This record gives sequence, structure tokens and C-alpha cells, in this order.
Amino acid sequence: MLPYRFAVPAALVMLAPLSMLAAQTVVAPPRAVPLSETVHGIALEDEYRWMEDPATKAEWAGWVRSEGQRTRAMLDTAPVRVQFAELITSTSSSLTREGGYQRSGTTEIFSRTLPGEQVPKLLVRDGRGTRVLIDPPKALGNDLAAMGAYSLSPDGKTVAVHLSAGGSEVGSVKLYDIASGKEAYPEIPHMWGERSAVFLPGGMISYTQLADQPVEGDPLKGMITWLRPLAGGTPVKLLGVGTPGTNLGIAEFPSIAFSRLSPFVLGIGGGARADFNLYASPRGALLAGKPRWVKIAALDDRNNGTAMLGNRLFLVTSKTNSARDVVVRRLDAAGRAGPARLVLKGTDKLIISDVAATSDGLYVLAASDGVQRVLFAPGGTGAMREVSMPFEGTQYAYSTDGTEDSLILGLTGWTRNGTTYRLRGGKLIPTGIESSVWSGTKDLSVERYEAVSADGTKVPLVVTRLKSAIGRVPTLVEAYGGYGIDTSTPFYNRTGMAFIAKGGAMAYCGVRGGGERGRAWHEGGRGPNKVHGQEDLIACAETLTAKGIAPLQGPVSIGSSMGGALVPGAALRKPQAFGGMVTRVGIVNASRIGAAENGANQFAEMGDPAMPQQFKDLVAMDAYQMIPTAGSLPPTMMVIGMNDHRVAPWMTAKFVARARAKWPNASIWLRSDDKAGHGMGSTEDVRRDEASDIFAFAWINQQPR
Repeated sequence: MLPYRFAVPAALVMLAPLSMLAAQTVVAPPRAVPLSETVHGIALEDEYRWMEDPATKAEWAGWVRSEGQRTRAMLDTAPVRVQFAELITSTSSSLTREGGYQRSGTTEIFSRTLPGEQVPKLLVRDGRGTRVLIDPPKALGNDLAAMGAYSLSPDGKTVAVHLSAGGSEVGSVKLYDIASGKEAYPEIPHMWGERSAVFLPGGMISYTQLADQPVEGDPLKGMITWLRPLAGGTPVKLLGVGTPGTNLGIAEFPSIAFSRLSPFVLGIGGGARADFNLYASPRGALLAGKPRWVKIAALDDRNNGTAMLGNRLFLVTSKTNSARDVVVRRLDAAGRAGPARLVLKGTDKLIISDVAATSDGLYVLAASDGVQRVLFAPGGTGAMREVSMPFEGTQYAYSTDGTEDSLILGLTGWTRNGTTYRLRGGKLIPTGIESSVWSGTKDLSVERYEAVSADGTKVPLVVTRLKSAIGRVPTLVEAYGGYGIDTSTPFYNRTGMAFIAKGGAMAYCGVRGGGERGRAWHEGGRGPNKVHGQEDLIACAETLTAKGIAPLQGPVSIGSSMGGALVPGAALRKPQAFGGMVTRVGIVNASRIGAAENGANQFAEMGDPAMPQQFKDLVAMDAYQMIPTAGSLPPTMMVIGMNDHRVAPWMTAKFVARARAKWPNASIWLRSDDKAGHGMGSTEDVRRDEASDIFAFAWINQQPR
């Protein structure tokens, strides 16, 4: 998951004394069952392995809830927590948010959340005006329901919407008639929240579905892409394990990329990694339910972007260039690809991220020093020319419209919330879809630094705070360090504005493992190099303190999901650099990734525990396994969403149990939520309450000691 991205003077805030907070009732620790093992020559102890057994969930979940009640009692005695809840309401929840824009002909759909609403609704804008099409809680009859991915048919008559509840991300895709707003066709069950349906010619649809039953205990293994009539009928398998002409693994996420601009359909084997396996089939064969897949590229080719114009296949590759190149290959009648020809070469000032094709040409998405750039080549053959951007920002979403005659681009910046444009003929066209911003952003200061890591590498660091927040102030430093995803590039952190409004600073550390400086930067913090990302975060924390921004005890670091293999490791390596540490739904027990739901999907990014060297790398980044030899731990808050299907909740439970056993008097707060998962699909109240708790924890632990 992407990480977290008030106006009371700090001197007037009344804080509950730390001694009072520490006096809360101590929860009895869970049972420890000694377990020793040697794996690939590495001796390990794992006394909380029993928590991984699904049959024990009731036991450890009960302990987690007790710990959560203890945390709740501590937070509820802190007036600053109430202040943050009020500030999040005024700076974020009370503002209108719009996004997810799609267009087919004269029909437009987009999501909107009005002040006081819990989750976004889906709206339609057409000749009849603007109206609500889908209200998720009403559609599912569940107050915790939310939308995942959705797609609009090319004729603008039908929309496919993923709906799930409680933040689980596992739900169904429902198909609605735009005119009536009613369900028009049979729904598609067992769908992951990032996936909707692909509308195809001839009244057909394609979709990627979860297995009916978990494969090897993992419900995200064994996904299959199917073809079926929109009106319903027996589906036909298009892509997945065992599909002729392919060699997809059981943990890959199959999908197809269809374009009316090409006689070919692309088959993609993706997942939680930067690259994909790529295949092509003649369109007619696929629509007949008999695709003839031909292999185009393997993972070693390092392709992570693609677009089709006729028989020209454009690819983004980092195989020989860290900044990535755009190349083109022509496909013959069977879909076999010819030699690659260079279209555009990436440089350290032009980090290429992706390509997209429309009927009028080719768009290249790139960045310079983290700032978004878009280039356009008419017809895909003309000279590249730059599209002028309306503000310094980063793209957060892009797609072609239903008729594929324009590109839809969502932009965000430090002081600009999500804003959507159409690009046609290389020119920007406003859509009117834009989220509101907190009025205080006009007084926001954006400061750029470079921290020097242990090996001398310079690491990008951005600090955002009010211009009036001078001197040392409570500081949260966020880092992620995985999949080549940027952290220190411009984006609007609507939740973090509350921390800034109260007088604090939000900092973003672009550690290695991200993509700020191309593929080499990603590889520099991945697998055996994860320690470099941890050292980068330590350097960012020390820089924030040395420059007089963070309090003398250091900033509080925060990381989510993959950040669990980064943030707690950095805090355990050098606890004195941090005033505290927060890990949300994190991979904190990396060496056990193979036993986790959605675990095999992470092997390409993190390492395969079946491979001796890669298992050694996993142990090295495993915060749970670092605890026995660590000297101390800074004040810590660990956050679990009990409905999480991306990162196993037992990882965090094991970490807290072991840390409490070693440091019984340490400040370790465990926060759990039965109404949340990994973070996607959470209601506004759930999101606000979690952020208020985290901000209060950070503020309390950065007061003078």
C-alpha cells in the first residue's frame, strides 16, 4: 500500500505526561512455544511461529485486541489525540474529493466524496446532467462497503464496479446500466479490488478472477483471466497457469491489455514486482476464446511499460539503461516480435516510467528530479515534443478513454490535490474533476535536501511544513523502499496536512528501493541491498535532526506495507536516530513471507525463501529476527488491519509479542482494527481515527524529555 501521504500553537497543547500513559494496565503476553530450526545453514529461533497457523487466530487475535484496548486507553487520555481528529476533519474530511475519471464519447464517470461522507460514490455526467450512479454502502447493504476498480464500456452504456466491505479488497464486480442505474448483467464473484472487467467487441468481457478456494493456503495464487459474454454464460480461460504458449507461475497475476488500435491483444503476467512476462495473440483468436499466445518478453528483459499502435509494440525497458528506454518492435501476423528499435533514451534528467498510445500518437511519461514530464509523438513516428504541465507535480493515474482518442492523466503536487486532465494531440484539456485543498497550503514551505548515507550515497529528502513552523518541531519522516515506487516526489498528502497544520513537519525520504533515480536506485535497495535503504532512512533522520528541523531525540519514522522491511530495521539498527517508529500493516517478518497469504507474489521483489542466498537476504531484512540481537527499540507503534489480505496480520502480532518479551518496560503500542484491512477501501472515519492515533503517538514522543 502507498503510505500516509491542525492550527493550534504547539506551546498551548496540553499533553498527558508520559509517566501517566505508561501506568496503564499491562496485558499478559501471549504464550511462547520454543522452536529452533536451521534453514539453508542459518540457525533461527521462532517462539511465536504458532501464530501462523490459521487455527490459532482466535487466540492471538484476542491478545491483539487486548493490546489494542491498552493502546486505546493511553491515547484516550491524551488531549492531543482529540485535537488531531478535529484537525483531520477540518483539513481533509470536510473537503470534497474527486478522481477516477473515465470517459467514453459523451459519457463521463468519476468518484466523488462530499464532506461527511464515508466512502466515494460513483457519479455519471452526461446529457442528463450529473447524478450519483452507485453508492457502495447502499449497493451492498453494508456500511463498510467501498469501491475498488471500475471500468466504463466504450459505448458509454455500462459500467463494471468492484465492491467489497471492511477493507478486505476481496469482493465482486457488478455490472450496471448507466441509463437506469440498475444491475444489468450477472456479477463476477471472487475478484481482487484492483481489478474490474475489460469490455471487448461483440458483447464480450474479460476479467481476472481469484481461485474459488485458496491454492496452497494462499487465496491470491492461481488467478485466471476469463472470457465470457457480457450477458452471462460459461467463461473460457484466456490466461493463467497452464495456458498453451505461456509459462506463467501460479503466483502471477494474469491480465490482458486490449486496444482497438491494434489487431493484437497482449497477455501480461504481473504481480508485486517492477517487470512482467509479456505475450501477444491475434485479436480474432482471443475473441473466439482460442488465443494463440506468443512469448514477447520475459522478466529478464526488464519491461515495465507497453502500448500498441497497429502492429507496433512500444516497450519501456531498463535492461541496459537504468533511466529506461522506449523501444518499438513490429509484430508479424502471428504476433512474433521483430528486433527492437530505439525510440527514446532515458537519462539521469529524464527517468522514463511508461508509455500510452492514442489514435493520434504516442505519449511517454517521465520525470526529471521527481517532477512529472509528458512527451508526445504524433502518430507514434513524429518528433517527440514536450507537453507543458500546469504545475510541478506527479502523475498518480493515467489511462486512455473509451474511444482511445485521448489520454486521461491525473496529477498531484505538494499543494495541489488530485486534478484530472485529458490530453489530445499533445494538448491538455481540463476535465473539471479536481479535489479541494486545505486553505493553509498557501503557507506551505517545501524544502529539498540530500542526506548522505553510510556509503556516501546522496539520498533525496523533502520537508513540508508551514512557513511559520520554524525551529525544531515534531517531525514524521516517511519512507517505503520497494517496487521502484517513489516517496519523495510531489504529491498532496491530505491526511498529513493535519500534522502540518498543528505546527509539525512531514518529511519524505527517497530511500534506495524506490524509483526516484531509475532502475539502479530500485535495485540498490532491493533484496541483498535492503540494508542500504535502511541506512538511507537513518541518514535522513539524522539530517532532519542536524539541520534543526526535528527535535533532538530525532524524528518519528513511518512506513507501510513494504515499509515494514525498512522502517523497523532502521530503528533497530540505530534506535538513537529516531524519536519513535510507526509501522503500518508491515512485512516485519520477511523470512516467513513464503508462509503468508500473498507471500509468493512478493518473491520477485524481496527474495524466494527456497533459494539459499535469497533466504539469507530475507533474514537480513527481517525485523522480527533482528530483535534478539538488538540493543534497544525507540518508542514504537505497530498498526494492524485485521482484514488485511496483502500482508499477513500475524507478522505484526509476532513482532510485538517478541519485542514485549525482550523489552517489557519499553514503549510499544499495538493498534488493531477489525473494520480495516491494508488501507484500501477504509471508510473516512476509520482512516481519520487511525491517522489521529498515529499523529498523537508521534507528537507525544517528540516532546522535550
